[in-house]
Amino acid sequence: MHFFIDVYLPLPLKKPFIYSVTKGEFDLILIGSRVTVPFGKSKIYTGLVVKKHCLAPQNYEVKPIDLILDDKPLIYDYQIEFWKWIADYYHCSFGNVMKASIPSTLLLESETRMAVNPEIKIDKTILSDQQFLIYEALEKSVLKIDDMIKISGNKNPMKLIQSLINIGAISLYQKIQEKYKPKTERVFRIKNLNQLNNILDSLKRSPKQKDFVLSLYNFDKYGKKWISAKKIFSKSNTSIQIANKLIEKEIIEIKTIQIDRLINLDKASVSLQDLSQIQTNAFNELKKELSKQNVVLFQGVTSSGKTPIYMRLIKDLVDKGGQVLFLLPEISITSQMVSRFNNFFSNGVQVYHSKFNLNERTEIWKNVYQGNDNAKVIIGARSSLFLPFKKLDLIIVDEEHETSYKQFDPAPRYHARDSAIYLSSILGSKVILGSATPSLESLINVEKKKYGIVYLNERYGGVKPPKINIVDLKDSHKRKLIKGDFSQDLITSISNTLEQGKQIILFQNRRGYAPVLECLTCGHMPSCIQCDVTLTHHINSGKLQCHYCGYSIPIPKACSSCSSTKLSTKGSGTQQIEKQLAEFFPNVSIARMDWDTTRGKNDFDRIIELFSQQKIKILVGTQMIIKGLDFKNVHLVGVLNADHLINFPDFRSFERSFQMLTQVAGRSGRSCDQGKVIIQSYQPNHSVLKSVINNDIDSFVKSELNDRKLNIYPPYIKLVKITLKNRNMHNLNSASEWFSNVLRQSYKGKILGPVSPVVSRVRNNYIKEMLVKIESNNSRAFFKKLLNKSIQSFESISIFRSTKVIVDVDPY
Repeated sequence: MHFFIDVYLPLPLKKPFIYSVTKGEFDLILIGSRVTVPFGKSKIYTGLVVKKHCLAPQNYEVKPIDLILDDKPLIYDYQIEFWKWIADYYHCSFGNVMKASIPSTLLLESETRMAVNPEIKIDKTILSDQQFLIYEALEKSVLKIDDMIKISGNKNPMKLIQSLINIGAISLYQKIQEKYKPKTERVFRIKNLNQLNNILDSLKRSPKQKDFVLSLYNFDKYGKKWISAKKIFSKSNTSIQIANKLIEKEIIEIKTIQIDRLINLDKASVSLQDLSQIQTNAFNELKKELSKQNVVLFQGVTSSGKTPIYMRLIKDLVDKGGQVLFLLPEISITSQMVSRFNNFFSNGVQVYHSKFNLNERTEIWKNVYQGNDNAKVIIGARSSLFLPFKKLDLIIVDEEHETSYKQFDPAPRYHARDSAIYLSSILGSKVILGSATPSLESLINVEKKKYGIVYLNERYGGVKPPKINIVDLKDSHKRKLIKGDFSQDLITSISNTLEQGKQIILFQNRRGYAPVLECLTCGHMPSCIQCDVTLTHHINSGKLQCHYCGYSIPIPKACSSCSSTKLSTKGSGTQQIEKQLAEFFPNVSIARMDWDTTRGKNDFDRIIELFSQQKIKILVGTQMIIKGLDFKNVHLVGVLNADHLINFPDFRSFERSFQMLTQVAGRSGRSCDQGKVIIQSYQPNHSVLKSVINNDIDSFVKSELNDRKLNIYPPYIKLVKITLKNRNMHNLNSASEWFSNVLRQSYKGKILGPVSPVVSRVRNNYIKEMLVKIESNNSRAFFKKLLNKSIQSFESISIFRSTKVIVDVDPY
């Protein structure tokens, strides 16, 4: 009898590959464990075992596995089911999901390296100069291809390498390397503590050694604990050399231990705050709804105190041994949230997001998998949904309306909120969707009785909602009451707020200094050479930069088209707003929070901490400043231009404008004083702004749903966006026309396009898009099969193989 296993690889492949194993290996291998397998001519990958059987494939020759990596599963069975659903629903491969889910540190790498062939002695005189350089270097050590490029000066050395292989001079050297290395620490203790007096006497002439021993004793007078080298060296004027001498004398012992590299937060020191009567009612209502419904929408106005209620629910579950996942839309929120949670939970919390390095994320993965006490509460961004939870009882999706929960590139292009709901259905856990401005999808599901709902309609402590004023920019310009991007009303309000010792948040949803640099003589605007967009002016770096591909050039002194030196910036980004503020208020501390200022791991935390300590008086930022941050001293919030949001060309622009403006207004007046919000706009009477001013979410939702139903858009239908890319415009046009025609022959629903998007070329790839409207579950299943079949046919036509097809399900 022959034995086989099905193995998924971290590659965009549609099916698992079958590999042969021995009877002994078959008995040892467990579903969900890792194996290394050969794939292609020379590559080795780490794969995930999903099935064991005795059926050989008919269409290809089976290869044996290389190595069994695990003696127990790396993931749980439910994760395989969850990943298969993600792959199926979001139209990607299982390998895409696997690669996104498992830290790459747990996937072994195959690095192709070259070595001298030990079996053949070569006459070096027959080698060319470049061959000789490579061969001589390989005699000293194994080399990667990158190293050979530097040595030979040949940017494409493959022919050179192949020629050396052909004459037997060198051979491939495959090395499998695991990236993850546990963090270790050296620890010490006194070997014979009962001999301490004699030890100290013997060290009278070695004061530093004596100091080391005394430091150890002061840390632990019983000699039972191992003390870290870091602690000893910080408390004594000693070094590892001093420690080594004491080890040689057998006075102290040393060993290396594995430690958790994650930040050790202070242990719980504060009890849970008492809930107000309104909060208590909401807490009890939530528990009641969760007993009846798997998903509950928790709609609470900004600053209503939803977080303390979450903490109560979480504590109840953690005390019973369960795990809770708290999803946040933005990394910037996590530091404040972690600080609050850590004050209440004795074992702290685990934080999981992309700013942590791979080793840190791997340790979190292992802690969660093992169900460790410090991994009962996990706070994270959307990717934390893929952690291997041992007993997940509750998922809280905070700010559930946020677009940050949607992954756009690369695949899987999943939505964390919707995926969390499916995951909970597999595990039998509960989901709370929290928001002051819920998505229309969630509200429709409440209407259909799919979700329960609980309201929290008052701000905590009876604080009044902020007073919102709309400034008419058109009128301000006419009356010459504008300085730069600031109306006189906004400047006066900022000045008054500073005099009161309060802080200000200013929202401008454009980063950089200015969107464009324009020649006043001929109108030319510098554009990206790889994308169909103008370059954004970044004053700090002195560059014009493309926000799509990263291409940049120094800021020109003259127009590249007509050589005129009359150049001017148009529009304003966060950098220019910051500069204008510095001119208006020269002695005031001002900071900026956008993608450019928060690239480092701790940049978010640093800015938020300084603002919390009131060392920053005015904070300017993009949408990351409006998502769930809680600053008690903020009295004024300003929106520089609401029209950029309202007029964005997207069917969701009104919904998102209402959500953003309501959320940004909610940052103001979160303590006892009523806050103030100033929104600048050229459309002061716009319906969205009126709804924001009146906090009239019900009327806004009713109006927006009517429009969506009339125009056949979500949440009443499903959307699938199909994007085609090619470096050749003619080939792209042919491919997109063929693809749309094939779909239209069989699918009778609405298909819009193919059309070129607003940005029709990115990274030298021309783009065409189609939007498919799917109006029922039956047609969705039919369209999925049709789409799979169409892509399969498309990829089999040679002239279309250079065209990339990307499918994005629910592209909102």
